[in-house]
Amino acid sequence: MGAAMGDESRHAQTVRHFGRLAGTYDDRHHHYTQQTLRQALEALRLSGTERVLDVGCGTGELARLIHERHSRATLVGLDVTPKMLEVAREKFQGVADVTFSLGQAESLPFAPEDFDAVVSCNMLHHVRSVDGLLRECARVLRPQGRLVIVDWCRDAWHCRLAHYWLRLAKRSYVTMYRASELVDCAGRIGLIVEDVHRFFVPPYFGMMRVVMTKQQAS
Repeated sequence: MGAAMGDESRHAQTVRHFGRLAGTYDDRHHHYTQQTLRQALEALRLSGTERVLDVGCGTGELARLIHERHSRATLVGLDVTPKMLEVAREKFQGVADVTFSLGQAESLPFAPEDFDAVVSCNMLHHVRSVDGLLRECARVLRPQGRLVIVDWCRDAWHCRLAHYWLRLAKRSYVTMYRASELVDCAGRIGLIVEDVHRFFVPPYFGMMRVVMTKQQAS
Protein backbone atom coordinates (compact mmCIF):
# COMPACT_ATOMS: atom_id res chain seq x y z
CA MET A 1 0.00 0.00 0.00
CA GLY A 2 2.75 2.44 0.95
CA ALA A 3 4.79 1.68 -2.17
CA ALA A 4 1.72 2.10 -4.38
CA MET A 5 0.95 5.45 -2.77
CA GLY A 6 4.57 6.50 -3.26
CA ASP A 7 4.44 5.59 -6.95
CA GLU A 8 1.17 7.50 -7.34
CA SER A 9 2.66 10.56 -5.65
CA ARG A 10 5.76 10.42 -7.86
CA HIS A 11 3.58 10.13 -10.96
CA ALA A 12 1.48 13.13 -9.91
CA GLN A 13 4.61 15.19 -9.22
CA THR A 14 6.07 14.25 -12.60
CA VAL A 15 2.89 15.36 -14.36
CA ARG A 16 2.85 18.66 -12.44
CA HIS A 17 6.55 19.31 -12.97
CA PHE A 18 6.50 18.79 -16.74
CA GLY A 19 3.13 20.46 -17.04
CA ARG A 20 4.68 23.67 -15.68
CA LEU A 21 7.59 23.37 -18.15
CA ALA A 22 5.56 22.45 -21.24
CA GLY A 23 5.19 25.92 -22.73
CA THR A 24 8.89 26.78 -22.54
CA TYR A 25 10.48 23.33 -22.66
CA ASP A 26 11.60 23.41 -26.30
CA ASP A 27 13.34 26.78 -25.93
CA ARG A 28 14.93 26.05 -22.54
CA HIS A 29 16.34 22.66 -23.49
CA HIS A 30 16.89 23.08 -27.23
CA HIS A 31 20.61 22.21 -27.29
CA TYR A 32 20.22 19.10 -25.14
CA THR A 33 17.10 17.75 -26.85
CA GLN A 34 18.36 18.25 -30.38
CA GLN A 35 21.60 16.39 -29.68
CA THR A 36 19.92 13.48 -27.90
CA LEU A 37 17.01 13.15 -30.32
CA ARG A 38 19.32 13.13 -33.32
CA GLN A 39 21.18 10.21 -31.75
CA ALA A 40 17.87 8.34 -31.60
CA LEU A 41 16.89 9.30 -35.13
CA GLU A 42 20.21 8.05 -36.49
CA ALA A 43 19.85 4.71 -34.68
CA LEU A 44 16.27 4.09 -35.88
CA ARG A 45 17.48 3.79 -39.50
CA LEU A 46 14.02 4.43 -40.90
CA SER A 47 13.27 3.79 -44.55
CA GLY A 48 10.33 6.20 -44.44
CA THR A 49 7.12 4.15 -44.33
CA GLU A 50 7.33 2.60 -40.85
CA ARG A 51 4.84 2.91 -38.01
CA VAL A 52 6.86 4.36 -35.09
CA LEU A 53 6.00 4.73 -31.40
CA ASP A 54 7.75 7.40 -29.29
CA VAL A 55 7.38 6.51 -25.59
CA GLY A 56 7.72 9.61 -23.44
CA CYS A 57 7.34 11.91 -26.44
CA GLY A 58 7.07 15.16 -24.47
CA THR A 59 6.44 18.08 -26.81
CA GLY A 60 6.73 15.95 -29.96
CA GLU A 61 10.17 17.14 -31.04
CA LEU A 62 11.37 13.70 -32.11
CA ALA A 63 8.19 13.27 -34.16
CA ARG A 64 8.93 16.64 -35.79
CA LEU A 65 12.46 15.55 -36.71
CA ILE A 66 11.25 12.23 -38.10
CA HIS A 67 8.41 13.87 -40.04
CA GLU A 68 10.84 16.34 -41.63
CA ARG A 69 12.86 13.44 -43.08
CA HIS A 70 10.14 10.81 -43.54
CA SER A 71 6.81 12.45 -44.22
CA ARG A 72 5.18 9.11 -45.13
CA ALA A 73 5.97 7.46 -41.77
CA THR A 74 3.12 6.95 -39.29
CA LEU A 75 4.09 8.42 -35.92
CA VAL A 76 2.48 7.86 -32.53
CA GLY A 77 3.65 9.67 -29.40
CA LEU A 78 2.76 8.73 -25.83
CA ASP A 79 3.32 10.76 -22.67
CA VAL A 80 1.95 11.08 -19.12
CA THR A 81 1.69 14.88 -19.17
CA PRO A 82 -1.40 16.37 -20.85
CA LYS A 83 0.17 19.82 -21.26
CA MET A 84 3.19 18.37 -23.06
CA LEU A 85 0.81 16.59 -25.42
CA GLU A 86 -1.05 19.86 -26.04
CA VAL A 87 2.19 21.41 -27.28
CA ALA A 88 2.93 18.33 -29.42
CA ARG A 89 -0.51 18.37 -31.04
CA GLU A 90 -0.15 22.06 -31.88
CA LYS A 91 2.89 21.21 -34.01
CA PHE A 92 0.94 18.71 -36.10
CA GLN A 93 -2.45 20.28 -36.66
CA GLY A 94 -3.92 18.87 -39.84
CA VAL A 95 -1.32 16.07 -40.15
CA ALA A 96 -3.26 12.80 -40.17
CA ASP A 97 -0.36 10.35 -39.74
CA VAL A 98 0.99 11.88 -36.52
CA THR A 99 -1.05 11.29 -33.36
CA PHE A 100 -0.46 11.57 -29.61
CA SER A 101 -1.90 9.58 -26.70
CA LEU A 102 -1.95 9.93 -22.91
CA GLY A 103 -0.56 6.89 -21.10
CA GLN A 104 2.23 5.29 -19.09
CA ALA A 105 5.31 3.51 -20.40
CA GLU A 106 4.83 0.40 -18.25
CA SER A 107 1.27 -0.12 -19.58
CA LEU A 108 1.16 0.87 -23.24
CA PRO A 109 -2.39 1.24 -24.63
CA PHE A 110 -1.58 -0.48 -27.93
CA ALA A 111 -2.09 -3.90 -29.48
CA PRO A 112 0.70 -6.49 -29.68
CA GLU A 113 3.07 -6.12 -32.65
CA ASP A 114 1.52 -2.78 -33.61
CA PHE A 115 4.77 -0.94 -34.47
CA ASP A 116 7.77 -1.38 -36.74
CA ALA A 117 9.98 0.66 -34.38
CA VAL A 118 9.78 1.94 -30.80
CA VAL A 119 11.92 4.71 -29.35
CA SER A 120 12.22 6.31 -25.92
CA CYS A 121 14.39 9.35 -25.23
CA ASN A 122 15.26 11.13 -21.99
CA MET A 123 12.61 9.48 -19.82
CA LEU A 124 14.03 6.15 -18.59
CA HIS A 125 15.23 7.83 -15.37
CA HIS A 126 11.56 8.53 -14.51
CA VAL A 127 10.47 4.89 -14.93
CA ARG A 128 9.92 2.73 -11.86
CA SER A 129 10.49 -0.59 -13.65
CA VAL A 130 12.92 -0.83 -16.56
CA ASP A 131 11.83 -4.45 -17.01
CA GLY A 132 8.22 -3.30 -17.29
CA LEU A 133 9.11 -0.65 -19.86
CA LEU A 134 11.16 -3.00 -22.05
CA ARG A 135 8.56 -5.78 -21.84
CA GLU A 136 5.84 -3.42 -22.98
CA CYS A 137 7.99 -2.03 -25.79
CA ALA A 138 8.79 -5.58 -26.91
CA ARG A 139 5.11 -6.54 -26.75
CA VAL A 140 3.99 -3.77 -29.15
CA LEU A 141 7.02 -4.23 -31.44
CA ARG A 142 6.78 -6.41 -34.52
CA PRO A 143 9.29 -9.27 -34.95
CA GLN A 144 12.65 -7.95 -36.15
CA GLY A 145 11.52 -4.45 -35.19
CA ARG A 146 13.97 -2.01 -33.64
CA LEU A 147 13.86 -0.52 -30.12
CA VAL A 148 16.07 2.49 -29.33
CA ILE A 149 16.59 3.85 -25.80
CA VAL A 150 18.48 7.11 -25.18
CA ASP A 151 18.96 8.32 -21.62
CA TRP A 152 21.33 9.48 -18.94
CA CYS A 153 24.03 6.93 -18.10
CA ARG A 154 25.44 6.23 -14.64
CA ASP A 155 28.71 4.90 -16.10
CA ALA A 156 30.27 8.39 -15.98
CA TRP A 157 31.59 9.40 -12.53
CA HIS A 158 29.87 12.79 -12.55
CA CYS A 159 26.58 11.09 -13.43
CA ARG A 160 26.98 8.82 -10.41
CA LEU A 161 27.29 11.93 -8.24
CA ALA A 162 24.26 13.48 -9.96
CA HIS A 163 22.29 10.29 -9.33
CA TYR A 164 22.63 10.58 -5.56
CA TRP A 165 21.79 14.28 -5.58
CA LEU A 166 18.73 13.78 -7.80
CA ARG A 167 17.37 11.04 -5.53
CA LEU A 168 17.28 13.58 -2.74
CA ALA A 169 16.30 16.69 -4.68
CA LYS A 170 13.85 15.66 -7.42
CA ARG A 171 10.65 13.83 -6.59
CA SER A 172 10.01 12.84 -10.23
CA TYR A 173 13.43 11.16 -10.53
CA VAL A 174 13.64 7.39 -9.99
CA THR A 175 17.11 6.19 -10.99
CA MET A 176 19.86 6.44 -13.58
CA TYR A 177 20.94 3.15 -15.15
CA ARG A 178 24.29 1.84 -16.26
CA ALA A 179 24.45 0.62 -19.84
CA SER A 180 25.17 -2.92 -18.60
CA GLU A 181 21.96 -2.90 -16.53
CA LEU A 182 19.91 -2.07 -19.61
CA VAL A 183 21.71 -4.74 -21.64
CA ASP A 184 21.09 -7.35 -18.91
CA CYS A 185 17.41 -6.44 -18.77
CA ALA A 186 17.08 -6.72 -22.54
CA GLY A 187 18.60 -10.20 -22.40
CA ARG A 188 16.18 -11.33 -19.69
CA ILE A 189 13.17 -10.56 -21.86
CA GLY A 190 14.59 -11.87 -25.13
CA LEU A 191 15.61 -8.68 -26.90
CA ILE A 192 18.82 -8.74 -28.94
CA VAL A 193 21.21 -5.85 -28.19
CA GLU A 194 22.73 -4.63 -31.44
CA ASP A 195 24.68 -1.61 -30.24
CA VAL A 196 25.62 0.33 -27.12
CA HIS A 197 26.91 3.85 -27.68
CA ARG A 198 27.98 6.28 -24.93
CA PHE A 199 28.21 9.98 -25.70
CA PHE A 200 28.43 13.32 -23.95
CA VAL A 201 26.20 16.38 -24.22
CA PRO A 202 27.84 19.51 -22.76
CA PRO A 203 28.01 20.77 -20.12
CA TYR A 204 27.56 17.63 -18.00
CA PHE A 205 25.25 14.99 -19.49
CA GLY A 206 26.76 11.52 -19.80
CA MET A 207 24.43 9.63 -22.13
CA MET A 208 23.85 6.16 -23.54
CA ARG A 209 22.08 4.92 -26.65
CA VAL A 210 21.11 1.25 -26.63
CA VAL A 211 19.72 -0.32 -29.79
CA MET A 212 17.77 -3.59 -29.54
CA THR A 213 15.77 -5.79 -31.89
CA LYS A 214 12.95 -8.25 -31.29
CA GLN A 215 13.54 -11.83 -32.36
CA GLN A 216 11.45 -13.42 -35.06
CA ALA A 217 8.87 -15.68 -33.48
CA SER A 218 9.72 -19.37 -33.93
